[in-house]
Amino acid sequence: MQTVPATNFEIIAQGYDFIEAPRISPEGDVWFSDLTGKGVYRKRARRDVETMLPDRQWVGGMVFDESGDVICGGRDGIVALDPHTGETRSILTEVDGKPVIAVNDMEADGRGGFFAGTIDFVSIMEKGEPPAPGAFFHMSAEGDVTVLRRDVFASNGIAFSPCGKWLYHSETSRGIWRYPLADNGLPGAGDLLVSEEDGDGLAVDREGNLWLACWSTGRLMHYSPEGAALQALSFPYPHIVSIAFGASDPTSLYIATGGNEDVRKAGAVLRMKVEVAGLAGARSSLRAMVK
Repeated sequence: MQTVPATNFEIIAQGYDFIEAPRISPEGDVWFSDLTGKGVYRKRARRDVETMLPDRQWVGGMVFDESGDVICGGRDGIVALDPHTGETRSILTEVDGKPVIAVNDMEADGRGGFFAGTIDFVSIMEKGEPPAPGAFFHMSAEGDVTVLRRDVFASNGIAFSPCGKWLYHSETSRGIWRYPLADNGLPGAGDLLVSEEDGDGLAVDREGNLWLACWSTGRLMHYSPEGAALQALSFPYPHIVSIAFGASDPTSLYIATGGNEDVRKAGAVLRMKVEVAGLAGARSSLRAMVK
């Protein structure tokens, strides 16, 4: 499919290294992280960007909790950030009895818990080596962890179909996996719906179409619910990293970009109008973990 330049977008924030985890709060605030430059940030309307968690490294995913806390992935696991005090509490440091190197993308399950994936950023970022396999897992509202896969090359975007019957998971080097969801909210055996080696962040609209960030080629792909390519967009940034819809403005798709050694400080958050409104992520309710 021919890739065409996107034209209908505006810049919300810019000047960062490699932006990840764009999330739109119920109040309409834009949250994001700088994966390689460290930190978690918030952009409120008509205000400057605020630094909410300055030293958190490798935050690839965030979830809003009903308590008001922001659940953040990153190096060594998952923490809950109180946005009023700046204090954090540990939520997860081990999976399968092993210390977590980092947690990347996260998505609430609509039942109080969330899905997330571990990733070996030490090998990728610090050693320049292929990563050890990561885990794709589920944490319930009570804090119980169920490992769904232990062989994920690089776990990325997570989303759900509008009917609630399907879970989608973007695995870099493979593509988009589709899993049927059982009555207990956990997935069964999955199939590879879309083959895409550089797939990253993922979002779904109200008609079940999938949007996929492609980090290395700098494209934004759009697929039908059956996995057929609908369009391919390019942007004046070297990397397209992650995407999200928000409930307060569902016809806007928020897009995170990244820079590299050749194009520095190209991390930005963009807002692009779309024809079909998107699905915003649910909030978690980690009753046993967040107080």
